[in-house]
Amino acid sequence: MTAADHDLEWNDRLQDWLDGDLAADERTAVEAHVGACDACKEQLALLRTLDASLVAALPRLALDESFDARLFERISSVDEARRAADRARVRQELEADLTKLARDWRHTLAIVIPSVLAGIALAFGLAAYFDTAEWAQTLTARGAGEIGAINATHLHLLLTSAIGAATGYVIARWLTPSASLRF
Repeated sequence: MTAADHDLEWNDRLQDWLDGDLAADERTAVEAHVGACDACKEQLALLRTLDASLVAALPRLALDESFDARLFERISSVDEARRAADRARVRQELEADLTKLARDWRHTLAIVIPSVLAGIALAFGLAAYFDTAEWAQTLTARGAGEIGAINATHLHLLLTSAIGAATGYVIARWLTPSASLRF
């Protein structure tokens, strides 16, 4: 084996050994070879000198005392910018939701209030009818006697209110779904 062939084979392996890049079995083989080969001992000494001079030539990296403060300031500015953007987005969403809620609420009230008023008007109409209907007066008088009510008028008022409320509820429920279709 010529010296040039020897150098080609071992130079990279010696550098890998210096860098600690070899597996345990390869490291053992290189150490055994260096112990027996004078050319590799010299090459290893040259590589160590080269490594030392390169390390000495590099500037020493050090962080100044204000590094932490500048770093945290940059982090805070990024976080603050992100928070400001998130606040603006949330504010826009809230305003849009409030506008939609106000619009929907007005529309719902425009449907529900007439429905409730129609139910109340129907209840009063039924009350007027029950006041004049003989069968209703007979029914309430007989019912008041059987349950021991103080006055048939109370039972008559209860009956009229229940029928009016039920009718108003039915009308309101019937008209309210048509209001929700427009949303």
